[in-house]
Formats: sequence, C-alpha cells, structure tokens
Amino acid sequence: MTIAPETLTAPLSPAAADALRSLELRVTALRYRDAAEHCRAASAAADFDGCLAAQDEMAMCRCQLEQAGRLDLIGVAA
Repeated sequence: MTIAPETLTAPLSPAAADALRSLELRVTALRYRDAAEHCRAASAAADFDGCLAAQDEMAMCRCQLEQAGRLDLIGVAA
C-alpha cells in the first residue's frame, strides 16, 4: 500500500505546538464560560437537568485547565 505524497505532513515546530496548545486551552476556557452561562439560565428556568449537565461541562473544563496550570483563564487564582 502506498501513501499519496499530499497526505504526508511534517511534525509541528515547537512554536506551532505551543500555539496550538494555547489555542486549545483558550477554547476550553470559552467552553467553561459558555457552560457557566447556560447553568445560570437553566437554573433561572428551573431546568435542573440542564444545570447539572452544564456543571459537568464546567467541571471537565476546570480539570483540563487545572492540569495545564491555566486556571487564570477562567479567573481562578492558583
């Protein structure tokens, strides 16, 4: 089996890998803030299942940011 040359890619440079990781963390922070807003809206509408789902998303995002040492992206002091 042969691989078409246009499907081969070079590894990312360290700078590109750092930029990609930074972007991933910022997207995670955005998901956290969106989930927090959804939780507030669901709570106001007495949608407890929706609020719990949003809290699960917030917890997952917080764990990812904590592991990366970037809780500052969601306003939490380290």
